[in-house]
Amino acid sequence: MANINRNNLGAIGEHQVLSRLLLLGYQAAITNMSVNNMENIDILCRDSNNHYAAIQVKTTMANDFNVGICHKRFFDEQGKIDLATGLKYLESKIVGPWVMVQINGTDMNPIFKFFVMSRKQVIKMIYESEKWYLTDFNRKKPVSGNGGIYLSVYWLNGHGVPANNTHKEWINPFTGHNFENQWKNLWLD
Repeated sequence: MANINRNNLGAIGEHQVLSRLLLLGYQAAITNMSVNNMENIDILCRDSNNHYAAIQVKTTMANDFNVGICHKRFFDEQGKIDLATGLKYLESKIVGPWVMVQINGTDMNPIFKFFVMSRKQVIKMIYESEKWYLTDFNRKKPVSGNGGIYLSVYWLNGHGVPANNTHKEWINPFTGHNFENQWKNLWLD
């Protein structure tokens, strides 16, 4: 596929999610068109029972999604790992469900995969993977807080990470659960 800049990639993902929501019979609108880039909300969606979902969309052409959060959110002011602070940050930053869009294929025939997680599922997945990343690796140097946090498509398909000589096993909190096209997750707590 062509080299797509980050803003265009995000817009492509948002429009694909909007189209899918409309096809599923929901009322939906992209918030960035009417509000100057609402932080943490890309699409506002309503079902037939007047339930609302404030959706964050993440888009990638790779095999993992940048969640837009740095490791430093899981460190205290002295630079020590602080998982409780990280969890509080996730709970304040993530306000609704997420739809993650993976784009494959070609420019003329793109293939879109949608991974849908409730707010609580997103928080749990990020928290558990970050806890593993920060505490279960054999590192010669400590982790820099500046790096970004990513979620693997492999994890969104319900897989963990086997142990090796650099880290312990990571057991996916949603082992065996595939989030692809799980649109019902929009309406979970």
